[in-house]
Amino acid sequence: MTETNILESVKRTHYGEIENVNSSLIDWKPVDGQPGNYLKVLVIDDKRHRVDFLFKQDPHAEFAKHTHLCTAVAFTLEGLWGYREGDEMHFPGTYSYEPPGSIHTPYASEQGMVVYASFQGTNADMLDILDDDDQVIDTLTINFFRDYAVD
Repeated sequence: MTETNILESVKRTHYGEIENVNSSLIDWKPVDGQPGNYLKVLVIDDKRHRVDFLFKQDPHAEFAKHTHLCTAVAFTLEGLWGYREGDEMHFPGTYSYEPPGSIHTPYASEQGMVVYASFQGTNADMLDILDDDDQVIDTLTINFFRDYAVD
């Protein structure tokens, strides 16, 4: 029997509910209205209200201040980044747990950053985007990520 590694040449494979992804074959997609921010959506699981993705920021980029409506986790793969509201910086190997209700503004240092992130909710709503007065100006749902997914 010859072993084959189909994931070397295809972006995704499926076996039942299992999905395997070769992220190196997925292009970074710039996030609309968020200069210097990019997504690679890995998996969208509507049944479990979950999105797994890679998130990248250019050096000195910032993502809008937001409130999590879901649980989020982030594992830093490259670079150096932090929250405007905190003192610590995240470097490769650091892990961040963000429960629902967490409010923050992620930004990248001069190195930029790449993280693996997973949003896990109880419904399709993931983030409330806030203005300078902490008023909700937009809600990002699981469909927001669908717009960045590639097959």
